[in-house]
Parts: sequence; C-alpha cells; structure tokens
Amino acid sequence: MFNSKEISALLQKEFTLEFRQKHALAGIILYVLSTVFVCYLSLQEIDKVQTWSALVWIISIFTVFNALAKSFQHEAHGVQLYLYTLASPLSVILSKIIYNSLLVAVLNTIALLLFILFLGNEVLADADMFQFTVGLILGSTGLGAMVTFISGIAYKAGNNVGLMAILGFPVIIPLLLTLTRFSEIALEGLPFSVNGLNLLILGVLNASSIILAAILFPYLWRD
Repeated sequence: MFNSKEISALLQKEFTLEFRQKHALAGIILYVLSTVFVCYLSLQEIDKVQTWSALVWIISIFTVFNALAKSFQHEAHGVQLYLYTLASPLSVILSKIIYNSLLVAVLNTIALLLFILFLGNEVLADADMFQFTVGLILGSTGLGAMVTFISGIAYKAGNNVGLMAILGFPVIIPLLLTLTRFSEIALEGLPFSVNGLNLLILGVLNASSIILAAILFPYLWRD
C-alpha cells in the first residue's frame, strides 16, 4: 500500500547513505568525465546530431549500470529483515526508483555539460532545449526504474553483475532507441508534434516499468 511517510523516510535513508560514501559518487562522476574525455580525444568535435545524441545516451546507459548496480548492496540480510518489519515492499521499491531516477538525472546533466565543454555546443544551435529536457527527464526516470528493479533481481541472485547485464540490456534497448530518436528530433529543433509518437512510447515504457516493479517486487522482497 502506498505510504508517503515511509517513502519519505526511506528516501532520507538513501541520501544519508550516499553522502556517507562520497567516494562512490565521486568515482561515478570521474567515470563520466573519463568517458567524455575519451570521446573528445577520438572525435575532437561532433557536427552530426545523430552521433551526438547516440553518444550521450550510450554513455548514460553504461554510467547508470555502474551507478545503480549496487542499489541493494546496503540491504544486508539483517537490514532487509529490519526494513521488512518497518515498511511495505511498495514503499521500498518506489523510494529506490525515485532516488535512483534523481541520481541518473544528475549524472546525465553532468555528462551533457561535459559534452558541451569538450565537444562544443554547435549541435545545440537549433535545438529545442525544452523538448530535449523533457526527453532527459523521461529517460532518467525510465532508466532509473528499469535498472533499479533489475538490480533487485541480481541482488536476490547473489549480486551477480553478469546476470544484471544479461537481464538489463534487452530491456534497455527499446528505451535507448526511442530516447535517441526523441533527442535527435529535439536537437534538430523540429516541433513537439513531430515527437508525439516517441513521447507516447517513452511514457508507456516509464509507466510500465514502474507498475511492473511495484507489482513484482513484493514477491521478490518476501522471498
């Protein structure tokens, strides 16, 4: 059952744990910086919207998997039992999805700023930034929800990172393709109506990911 107080308390726990382990967040930001810098050394500049959009989201995908692979690592067996007595499974998964979506949005914003810093902003000259921002938010939410639930499955399987990759990439590919197309249209400055189908697909993928996680996670949590 949805409980806003439980979700708020669990979100506070997630933020507290993150700030206690600043080195982990710093490591992910360094990973983003290194990846963008390698793109800069290889390409120097990008003048094609398709290449720019694809690289942004490909880097985002690998960053998300690195950042969220250990989402449930803090929940050792004793902690998990303790949380089970205090909060509902729905509150646990929703709080993690909200927190991880915010984290992904921050990391994507950092990656975007680094892209502009190293590779220039010529591609953004004709861009509809509001439309692009909508895609960034929907993409961050979708990635956060999908990878969070997959991370929970991998945790139950003994923190098997290989299993997370096997389960994750087939699920992520439709979202990645849609995000790339959505971003291309936004960067070309075309009207929002042209992106209507992509926007609908992103909305459906986001909603279905959250709903499936909310339905299936309680069974996983009680196992």
